Amino acid sequence: MVIIDMAAAFFMGALSGMGIGGGGLLVIYLTLIRHVGQTQAQGVNLYFFLFASAAALFVHCRRRKISYSTVLTIAAAGLPTALAGSLTATASRPELLRSLFGIMLILAGGLSLLSTARRFCIDKKERKK
Repeated sequence: MVIIDMAAAFFMGALSGMGIGGGGLLVIYLTLIRHVGQTQAQGVNLYFFLFASAAALFVHCRRRKISYSTVLTIAAAGLPTALAGSLTATASRPELLRSLFGIMLILAGGLSLLSTARRFCIDKKERKK
């Protein structure tokens, strides 16, 4: 099982690096394959995100691509909403969280697919001109 875990971690890290959302896939992997509880899987996902975002932060700082006023605005809004979300998650049933998370992933994937198809059709029309 260690080899499967390593392969899954490799692919999720690669997908996350490409901006696809490896963290969401990590929660799915942990709950469906490894039978980890939803709350624990979300905790591991947050831990994963901390290291991935720290690496991205380092790169963006070196390239001077950070708007600090935007960071402060987002942090000011994010801290209280993260606390509210955490309290809501701990008060909710894991089955409900799992269902809501699945619905969110399906909706996000569908919107992404529609957006990509729309861009593809627009590009195709522009190439014909």
